[in-house]
Amino acid sequence: MGSTRYFANPFPDYGGGPIQRCDDHIKGLIQSYVNLIVENTKPDRNTDQRGDLYVGDAGIAYMFLKLHDAGIFGQEALQYAKQYIVNAKALAARYAGRPEERCSFLCGNAGVYAVSAAIAHRHSAKQEMDEDLRCFATGIEVCKRLDFNKNGSDEILFGRAGYLSGIYWLHQTIDRKLFPPEVIGVICASTLESGKRHRTGLLPLYYQCYGDDYLGAAHGTSAIMHMLLESPLQQNLSSVEMSLVKNTVDGLLGLQDAEGNFPTTLQDCVRRTRAEPLVHWCHGAAGVVYLMAKAYLVFQEQRYLQSCVRSADLVWRKGLLRKGPGICHGVAGSGYVFLLLYRLTSDPKYLHRALKFMEFLTHEEFIRNARNPDCPFSLYEGYAGTVCFLIDLLRPEKAAFPFMDVFEKKF
Repeated sequence: MGSTRYFANPFPDYGGGPIQRCDDHIKGLIQSYVNLIVENTKPDRNTDQRGDLYVGDAGIAYMFLKLHDAGIFGQEALQYAKQYIVNAKALAARYAGRPEERCSFLCGNAGVYAVSAAIAHRHSAKQEMDEDLRCFATGIEVCKRLDFNKNGSDEILFGRAGYLSGIYWLHQTIDRKLFPPEVIGVICASTLESGKRHRTGLLPLYYQCYGDDYLGAAHGTSAIMHMLLESPLQQNLSSVEMSLVKNTVDGLLGLQDAEGNFPTTLQDCVRRTRAEPLVHWCHGAAGVVYLMAKAYLVFQEQRYLQSCVRSADLVWRKGLLRKGPGICHGVAGSGYVFLLLYRLTSDPKYLHRALKFMEFLTHEEFIRNARNPDCPFSLYEGYAGTVCFLIDLLRPEKAAFPFMDVFEKKF
């Protein structure tokens, strides 16, 4: 019986020689997916959906911004980005009174205002950009509180790690001087203090979300450590704070199994109750790999790169996910792992693998048997994220999973 989580990989692995990439085919796929998104998500439609990056119109606006910045569709892409972000901001206004929304990046208002600021910057609309940045910056005071969200205040979807990722992205896309290191340091200090409160024998910094001790990129310790490694903390590798982060990274590294995967929660290390562990960006090796890549770049220790290679080999075997085309728990998210390894190693094997995962998106078995996501046109669950993956296939030397670029200087 086959897996319920992934399709068997029908492709041969890289056998040497030049990589054949048909840019016209990739651009044609991008066009077809963009048409599908626009046809099904009119920016001026009435909707009860949230406007956030994860499944809302801000995520589609981000896709169009990425198309514009990559030189695809030109000004038309920027106009679409503006239309979608206007709708996202109208939806965000409904939740503006909730303090936790101000620092919720992927699933709240902070991400909406960050993307709106970037779009305004491209339009040279300085007054609007400044107002968006002001709205985004209201999250700083909230982030200083140890507990501002009853479900967890540190993870990447709606906690401090996500807010930090938003700051880093704004530094990349607008200006590295927007938020001084002191501001980032205060948020990092709250994150460290939160993690020290309930430290365990396995991990010096310990976090919970929804009552579980998640380890993966969504909700979990790996993305929190990743965002701390992106911070000014890395300028003093011998500091007590940096030692806590590194020891936590090493604790996570020790949990990687022989197959290359990571447990979803710390409890899974004890109970081993999952018959078929998750290999997604949100939970498992396809998300933890970004932390290990950053750790390799910061500490220059080969064991972190070896961890990334083991993760990528696992994703090649089990990453053609049945949950759809998206980046959170879909085929495009798996494909991004190979683009990361290609940038880390320059090994053409990984570009070959990424292209094969792109090819599977139009494979008959995928079209016939893949599940339809809850939000099939969104950034994290659906085709908007797939478009971002395809854009990065055209320029693999710049490829980066949304808001998790391990290579660029952030401050």
